[in-house]
Amino acid sequence: MYQLLQTIENAVQKYIEESNVVEVGSRGLEELGLDFRCGRILISVDEGFVAAASPRSIEYYGGWEYIDSEFKLDAGDYRFYDREADRVDRVIQYYRELLQEGYRYEDGKGFVNSNGLTVREAFEASKSQEQSEEL
Repeated sequence: MYQLLQTIENAVQKYIEESNVVEVGSRGLEELGLDFRCGRILISVDEGFVAAASPRSIEYYGGWEYIDSEFKLDAGDYRFYDREADRVDRVIQYYRELLQEGYRYEDGKGFVNSNGLTVREAFEASKSQEQSEEL
């Protein structure tokens, strides 16, 4: 039985590695429309999933307990959520939009642009610049 479990865990890790995932922590979750208490998640745009090692947190704080079971898969140490579920698709879409706007995820800081500013900092700088131009 242990060998079967180990085989499954190895297959899941290989799948994650090959799925071009990005791990996002609490500092980036709000930009994706999630509560920061949802815990770390993995996002794969290529494969169309979000995975969580702590599904209780994302289900409780993110409302993902309402995602139909047909869009959830428990494998290894993760619960995978398919983009066919609206809540999952929204997170992937928010992530794509951030990438298109030139943001990248930095652990401990969140999504930052090429100037090293977070989404919130960039918004504040833009707002401040607009107010200066009005004067």
